[in-house]
Amino acid sequence: MQNTPFLILWLISFASTFSMGVYTIRHRKHIASIPFALMCFFAALWAGSYIFELGGITLTTKLWALKIGYIGVVGTPLSWAAFALAYSGYAKWLTRRNILLALIFPVLTLFVIFTNEFHHWFFARTGLYIHPISGLITLYDPFGWWFWMHALYAYIFLLFGTYLLLHEYWSKKDIYRSQIFANVLAIFFPWISNGIILLGIFPLPFDITAIAFSISISILGWNFLRYGFLDLVPVAHRAIVESIADAVIVLDSDLRIVDLNPSALELFHLKGSSAIGQSFESVLQPTIRLDRQALRQHGYHKQIALETAGQPVKWLDLHINSLRDPAAQGGQIITLRDVTSLKENEAALAIARDEAIEANRFKTQLLANVSHELRTPLGVIMGYTDLIARKSYGEINEKQAAILSRIRESTEYLDGLVSELLDQAQLDSGKLKLAETPFAPREAFGKTSNQLSILAEAKSLDYQFSISDDLPISIVGDSQRLKQILVNLISNAIKFTEKGSVRAKIFKASAAEWKIEVADTGSGIPEEALRTIFEPFKQLPEASKVSRKGYGLGLSITRQLIHLMGGEINVESRLNVGTTFIVTLPLITEIEKLHA
Repeated sequence: MQNTPFLILWLISFASTFSMGVYTIRHRKHIASIPFALMCFFAALWAGSYIFELGGITLTTKLWALKIGYIGVVGTPLSWAAFALAYSGYAKWLTRRNILLALIFPVLTLFVIFTNEFHHWFFARTGLYIHPISGLITLYDPFGWWFWMHALYAYIFLLFGTYLLLHEYWSKKDIYRSQIFANVLAIFFPWISNGIILLGIFPLPFDITAIAFSISISILGWNFLRYGFLDLVPVAHRAIVESIADAVIVLDSDLRIVDLNPSALELFHLKGSSAIGQSFESVLQPTIRLDRQALRQHGYHKQIALETAGQPVKWLDLHINSLRDPAAQGGQIITLRDVTSLKENEAALAIARDEAIEANRFKTQLLANVSHELRTPLGVIMGYTDLIARKSYGEINEKQAAILSRIRESTEYLDGLVSELLDQAQLDSGKLKLAETPFAPREAFGKTSNQLSILAEAKSLDYQFSISDDLPISIVGDSQRLKQILVNLISNAIKFTEKGSVRAKIFKASAAEWKIEVADTGSGIPEEALRTIFEPFKQLPEASKVSRKGYGLGLSITRQLIHLMGGEINVESRLNVGTTFIVTLPLITEIEKLHA
């Protein structure tokens, strides 16, 4: 071996590129890692073989080192192009078919190189000579015609890969260019060095292209692995990070800005090149007032107002999270979402809610006032109707008596409606109070049932009413409101049943509950109407018929009264089969009331 310090350069090149390839394989997270590692190994083979070519003293040693080195020379441009494709988001082009087609000429070239002694296509002739300047034994190998075909083929792939990487550079936003500026310089290293060799202007008999590729690969590898460029597909990065509407700011452990997306630049009217590397306080503190403790707090969240001169105030939802990747070394990521429209909607909803509450209060007060004002004249009408019907003011004929009966019926209907309106107004305002006094359920409900049975008999319905024997003789509750509930349920059942039966039963369900169950064989309630029958002023379509008067308050009042009593009401219904209402109430006896 020739002893020359120049060998150290290729030894360093071999070690650095081979180590970079091994590291990339072990830490590969990106599809571009494999072609990048292959490029490292090809360049390492190129540099390693050149050590023996330069250091060898025999023609045989130098020729074999040269031939083996050309495996790296041929493979480097191909892996360079493959890496550029994968890194730039065009990995779909790296199909088996395309790879095999691209390998045809390189394989033929290697065959020509290893058989050059028989045809001299690649090297016109080979020999040894002593270089006059360095004094080293050097290989004399002028290029043959196949070399220039190989050079053209290799340059096509190098040019193609260079174009993709440069395009990837220029497609980046300003905030990323400072990070990959070194990559662009690295791309041109092999071009410059190879051009110097081919033009014959390098004074020493060395091919420094392998060293240039090693430097280029080292720079690219350092940037890709240091900044994690191989951990995230660039196309996906642009599609997600750069296109989202949320502003994203990345800080390092010293709270310096290391990255911003376009939304952040637009939100704060910044230029990326001037913001990168600056402290958060110097760039954003005038608009976002956060202390350093808050900036380091994982999961920190608050809403802030962004005030910019000459522009409306913007409300931002701010989140701060620590970067969990150990390589981030304590960095923070800040996301800001514009919630101005949401805040405006919340304010509008609050105003609408207040207006609705005020309108409802006014409605309730109006109902109460009007209902009270109506009760007096209705009472007067019913009183005078009764007096006339009793002939207190003289004799009346049969037709007059029939008219008085209709007046009385309509007045009672209006009086009932006024009562329901008053109840609804009191329930809405929360002023309705329940009495809690002992009463006898059999006596109270029995009288109510007898009055309602007349309505069922008028429609020839089978009416059944029962109270179970295990129900206590006396229970505590508001008897008048309980009778009102019973009247509403039974009268509704009779009203909506044309034939069949109406059954009402009251029974003890458990030691703590008792139930009222009213079932009919009427037309039933459609499934979609079951969700609305308890809402005020809601009626079934059938209820609009003349024979079925009402304004949809009965069931609404019934449910609200039951809830005030601590109970619940359920309904089961099938069309053309019937409906069953089940009321469940707490069972309180007089003794339990005394102990309460």
